[in-house]
Amino acid sequence: MSAEKRLRTSFFLLCLACWVSGFMLFSACAKSVRRGEIAGPQESFRKALHLYQKERYLKAQEILKDIVLNYSGSAMIDSVKFYLGLTYFQMRDYLTAADEFERIRQVYPQSSIAGEAQFYLALSYFKLSPSYGLDQQYTTKALTEFQRLIDDFENHPLRLDAQQHIEQCRDKRARKEYTAAVLYYKMGEYASSVLYSDVILDDYYDTRWAPSAQFLKAKCFLSLKNKPRAAEELEKFLTKYPGRKEETEVRALLASLRNREP
Repeated sequence: MSAEKRLRTSFFLLCLACWVSGFMLFSACAKSVRRGEIAGPQESFRKALHLYQKERYLKAQEILKDIVLNYSGSAMIDSVKFYLGLTYFQMRDYLTAADEFERIRQVYPQSSIAGEAQFYLALSYFKLSPSYGLDQQYTTKALTEFQRLIDDFENHPLRLDAQQHIEQCRDKRARKEYTAAVLYYKMGEYASSVLYSDVILDDYYDTRWAPSAQFLKAKCFLSLKNKPRAAEELEKFLTKYPGRKEETEVRALLASLRNREP
């Protein structure tokens, strides 16, 4: 079961429990809205949760907006706004969802659901992240927000999910850098290819693209006729990435360079 589905179930139960135990003390004085009297915030919230579980997100959203408008001082307003954010998320309006979740983080930092809001803020940006070849601004935002969850919520159960998403974000950004490095290599712009390879080796050294970047860097120095530096980079490859499929080719290149030494 995905993190999103787990949260949908767990928070439905959590909010119902909070409604029974904590919000019965809240005044249920109704306010005149539109055609008549609306139910108190507890009953309205219960109805919104029921609609959300039925995937009737737009109807749930309308009720949640009414609660925010008429009961902004309610003790449960953070939960209401959290589910309001989830309705936008489920309807794939990720920018609006991100805005709602960020408000929870800013206005209710001590809320019991602040960690979940932080996770969904990051996940909203992650959903907006395009393929590796395009602008990665939302990938960067997602990476930042997932990392904030890990930094600010030490024992949160969603930390593992956040770490997995961080790895995906880092892989995508590393792939973009490697694609650029390969492109410059094919164009004969070896110095530029080395620069992009170094970005991977420095910032994304733990991704699957690092070994390929190391080998590409060595080939760049071979093309630049810098044999000592090429041999150095090939040696680094063998030390850092033993057992790779390129190892046979790397050893052959090293042997060729050594045989040519005066």
